[in-house]
Amino acid sequence: MTREFTVHAEGLGFPEGPVALPDGSVAFVDLLHAKVRAWKDGETRLLAELPGAPNGMRIGPDGALYICNNGGLAPEGKGRLKVADPEIDGCLMRLAADGTWSVFTGPLPGAKPSRPNDLVVTPEGALVFTDPQNWEVPGAGYHGGQLLLAGPDGAVTALRKMTGFPNGLLFHPDGSLIVGLSKEHRFVRFDWKGGAPLDEGAEWLRLDDGFAPDGMIRHGDRIYSAGSLGDRVAVISLDGELIEMIETGPGTDPTNVCVHGGRLWITLGFAGQLVSTPI
Repeated sequence: MTREFTVHAEGLGFPEGPVALPDGSVAFVDLLHAKVRAWKDGETRLLAELPGAPNGMRIGPDGALYICNNGGLAPEGKGRLKVADPEIDGCLMRLAADGTWSVFTGPLPGAKPSRPNDLVVTPEGALVFTDPQNWEVPGAGYHGGQLLLAGPDGAVTALRKMTGFPNGLLFHPDGSLIVGLSKEHRFVRFDWKGGAPLDEGAEWLRLDDGFAPDGMIRHGDRIYSAGSLGDRVAVISLDGELIEMIETGPGTDPTNVCVHGGRLWITLGFAGQLVSTPI
């Protein structure tokens, strides 16, 4: 379905991770320029400059912004990556309201490099996040991803090894955890065990091969999942049924979404824009 979009910010590098802040602004990251910005009332302000490459972002239990930093990879165009100089170890970062930031997590388990991608707050107040690991390596060299858990002290434990490219994730109202696998064009549902290692998940929804699930959120009785390279946003019922496909335009690459002020806000990676449309 084609919708009317309002462009709020443009000329961005590769935006991701929109978050509605309590002051009415919408914060987002810019992987290519390694910055966190916020838009409000026609103005875009800088919140922080970070090393590496900030990726997914959420408000944490303490009200600070928590950011997945993939270590330094940022798409410059389809098939083209910019590598930060220097790269850093993949991690979660904490960004306080005064603009100060710190590395929140300790060492991450599993094969290296770790490339944290997106995160969500657990019912217990911890952070579960996806780590697609060495996704920049094509073919047989890619060793798959994992789900990780960061406790309140930043200590990280592994929840499960995963195939494909684990990306966006959220908690369903029934308490289960849903994770999008970009390279497999599907969503997997896990029974949440309070932070204990997860059993093998079950496929919750599979979409067409042109849709690569990226960042996603739940709002009311709908789930909204950005489709990145497919230039679409999927609207999904809580029963796992596709309701609508929102077309964002050729080459836009929608990376992530949030809801604010009755509108769906979308970061368009390759278009370099923050846009919104009525929910």
